[in-house]
Amino acid sequence: MKVDAAKIKNLWLSAAVVLAVLLALALIVANTVLGPLNLDEGWYLLAARNFAAGARPYRDFFFTQAPMMPAVYGALVSQWSHIGVLGGRMLTAQFGLLASVLASLAAARLAGQGRRLVAGATVFLLLQCNVAHSYFTVIPKTYALASLFVSGGALALACAWTASRRAIVVACGVAGGALLALAAATRLSLGAMLPVIGLWLLAVRRRHPGLWLWFGIGGALGLAAGLLPFVMADWEAFAFANFFHGGRAGGGLSLPLGSVSRLARNYMPLVMLGIIAIARGGGECVRGAEPVSQDEGPASQGCLRGFCWMALAAFAAAFLVHVSAPFPYDDYQTPIMPLAAIAASALFWSAADESRQGPLLFAFAVAAALFAFTSPMNESWLVLRKDRFWVEKKAKPDVWAMHLTARNVDVMFPPGEPLLTQDAYLAVDSGRSVPPGFEMGPFGYFADLSDDEARRFHVLNRNLALEAIRSGRYQLVALSDYAFSMSAPELKKNDAERAVIDAALAERYVLDCIVPDFGQEHTPLRIWRLK
Repeated sequence: MKVDAAKIKNLWLSAAVVLAVLLALALIVANTVLGPLNLDEGWYLLAARNFAAGARPYRDFFFTQAPMMPAVYGALVSQWSHIGVLGGRMLTAQFGLLASVLASLAAARLAGQGRRLVAGATVFLLLQCNVAHSYFTVIPKTYALASLFVSGGALALACAWTASRRAIVVACGVAGGALLALAAATRLSLGAMLPVIGLWLLAVRRRHPGLWLWFGIGGALGLAAGLLPFVMADWEAFAFANFFHGGRAGGGLSLPLGSVSRLARNYMPLVMLGIIAIARGGGECVRGAEPVSQDEGPASQGCLRGFCWMALAAFAAAFLVHVSAPFPYDDYQTPIMPLAAIAASALFWSAADESRQGPLLFAFAVAAALFAFTSPMNESWLVLRKDRFWVEKKAKPDVWAMHLTARNVDVMFPPGEPLLTQDAYLAVDSGRSVPPGFEMGPFGYFADLSDDEARRFHVLNRNLALEAIRSGRYQLVALSDYAFSMSAPELKKNDAERAVIDAALAERYVLDCIVPDFGQEHTPLRIWRLK
């Protein structure tokens, strides 16, 4: 009977793992090919191409994030640039998948013998089998790369936390600090995690001697390598680019509440598992693979509960920074969700009946599949818009429609010529550059900034934008309804600005064609040809 029970358990576990892998791959393919376009994709990929060409963010062009993403994607430009935005998505999907695998390994490391597979598989289901998480770690924004560093840092710290050999503690402590610092060098808001983890490790230094120091050394090295060179190159431009978001117009309490509501909806399995795990208690203390007496307390060497609360404290620090932003998008939280998944999974399985692991994991895999099937984001793969009772479907995926538009641009005027556009993904897909100041699209348009300041920070103001249009240096102009529709830093809708731009275009250009349902939110793209 014992042999039969073991076989049955293995069948349950195998079925759950296979379902998780197939579901994750299906979501990656669907989001890569069918996922709606996002303006950020073009800005970030264009920044990476500029980096590969020798330009540097802040010093040479305006870029509103920390510098690590253009540095990494720029180093790998030969792997994706020839495919355009789709190539960027394919590379990003690999980062996102690897991040989920590392987070799964961290949970497995913490869970200890007999629970490693179920704890790791649960994290994988919570992240990679979640439609929203899969989408935001497929499109080339900063989330996948930042998530990779966060998950890698969590895995390194989990190894240091549970290790008994000093050499492992030192190496993993330094690696954990360095990787989390690189996450901050990808998105500055993630830097909020560093002091929280450092202070936590300092508080438990009697049980984890020296770990706080090695973590701090690693963090300092990571910041010195990933951030310091760019800050020193042009501190003023760096500060202008990264902190102008504070000037965005907010919307009161409704925005953060809505952000948290959407986040909870998108990650409901993780929310529910976390509530159950905390309510059930658990958190067996382990040293390597051996249990340790709970009497040693939550700060004991290798105590699962202590590590999980540290991870949740770091999560909370970054979460609060994101939700306190003037316009707090719920997807800002994507890179830190691995921390919550690791803690929820490890705590849950530490208190679960080992004999029920197989059926429980399979049931969770089925639940994850059903949750993915019912996600409201799935409609965006195929639905263009709704008109009263009727649903209008997309004739082709957004990425492919943009690719065809880019090929038409190539036919209209010589390849290699700059394209005057604020829709950077069109320039990326056609292999073209954009005029100076156009790199960040509408986010780089500061209408009322002085000419000297605009040139200093590599952005556009009204005068420089009109000068670029009236100069006649650019044969083709392509503008969607997003272009010049707002002015930084408030980023409020401003139709008057677009009217001024359109009037200047009419002086030097003739409207050649209108591409309907283009790009993000499917607005018309107007292509103008020089008279």
